[in-house]
Amino acid sequence: MTDAVVRLEVVEDGVSLKNGSKNPELKTTEATEGFPQNDPAASPVAKILFLDGVRGVAVVFVVTQHSGYMHDVYMGAVGVDAFFVLSSFLLTMLFMKKSIKLIAEQASYRKWGWTLADYFSKRFFRVYPLFALVAITLWLMPFEYKQRYYMVNRPEDFNLFQTLTFHPEHRHYLMWTLPLEISYYFILPAFVLAVLKMRRFWWMAFLPLYVWAIHEGLYTTRDNYPRQPLSKHLPTFVAGSMAAVIFVKLEAWIKSTGFKFNTLHIVGLRVLEAVLIAAYLSVVFRGLFFNWLGMPLQPSQHYIMPFTSVKLSLLFVIEMIQPSTVSLIFEWIVLRYLGKISFSVYLLHVFVIATPSVKLETNYYDKTFEVFTLVILLATVSYYTIEYPSQLLAQRLSRTFNRLASYSHEKVSEQADTAKSSMSLPQLNDGNEIESEPSTTNSSSDDEVRPQGVPFQSRR
Repeated sequence: MTDAVVRLEVVEDGVSLKNGSKNPELKTTEATEGFPQNDPAASPVAKILFLDGVRGVAVVFVVTQHSGYMHDVYMGAVGVDAFFVLSSFLLTMLFMKKSIKLIAEQASYRKWGWTLADYFSKRFFRVYPLFALVAITLWLMPFEYKQRYYMVNRPEDFNLFQTLTFHPEHRHYLMWTLPLEISYYFILPAFVLAVLKMRRFWWMAFLPLYVWAIHEGLYTTRDNYPRQPLSKHLPTFVAGSMAAVIFVKLEAWIKSTGFKFNTLHIVGLRVLEAVLIAAYLSVVFRGLFFNWLGMPLQPSQHYIMPFTSVKLSLLFVIEMIQPSTVSLIFEWIVLRYLGKISFSVYLLHVFVIATPSVKLETNYYDKTFEVFTLVILLATVSYYTIEYPSQLLAQRLSRTFNRLASYSHEKVSEQADTAKSSMSLPQLNDGNEIESEPSTTNSSSDDEVRPQGVPFQSRR
């Protein structure tokens, strides 16, 4: 849809680090330049880099499917599922770390309110401006172009207002995914806060949730996707969120205990990772190990979305905890660039592949180069003229919200200090005699009035 040299693109949160200039862990000095550095996979930035590459591969799957290639497997559906898992994984991880910090600070309700406002504004400006512009452009086009590019069947079927407000009957072609993502944006904060409220018993809720997600994935058919509600895809989003919680919990445990992976642990993780990759590829390509083990899948009679979310999300956790060559592959700069512009690629690639001169091209290689070259050029222009300015605006609003949140937090602290000071002044009793405060007050009273929690620093 929607994730070294060193460039972090957590496009879900509009965060960007270039050349490590904002991360001291990634800076080199003249004295150390040219010498072997610490493994970049150990840094927070490097751990997230590969997710942009995964997003890039996902959008290549979508373009490949819509270009007419590999119709016997459901590459587009696999790519969309990867977008859903990536979005829920990244957003849950970032919001959970922010929430842990606020809870440790015992932040006021007002600060929580500004934090949620910041969260929703980032989500809105990340995806809605380009979506709205595409919808308005389609509205201005003659009907034949609406039908050609976004498969609108009749002129009266396209209503601009209902398209912009995500009406279920006006989610034309590629526009069906965004309403589902935005709907889950409202569920995600409640999910994170519920997990944090359960404290150390969070895993007890995850057991039935995983059973539910796997059952729905295996026995629920997702085929008529433009008309499907969020409930059909909720297990996919929840799988990504649960994986993010597992990662945050594991990361905190490793840091607090000083746990070190030995050879046996690493071998075990690699075996598990290999099994997950084998299962994922077998489902995606509807064969491989199913055929090799004598359990071939029945041929599908129509287009469906395979169940891949649990496997993919657990692979994210393994690569975040203990990176391997797999994540290095996805850190290739070409894949990460495609991941950066993936939302523009997703919404705009039909304007290339459905153009008659491209669609009717008979030479396989000519068509392939035409499609991917023109799509990347169009998406690059779209990203730097629409998406990137929208993200900059979201960042400016974020700074405003953070400033307001800090101000409200300082104001609450000052009020607490004032209340404490007034309680410590000598009081006059009814006989106008000074009544002293008991001398048994100890230093712990200050902690009771203003607890000093240690913030959990988010690794962004």
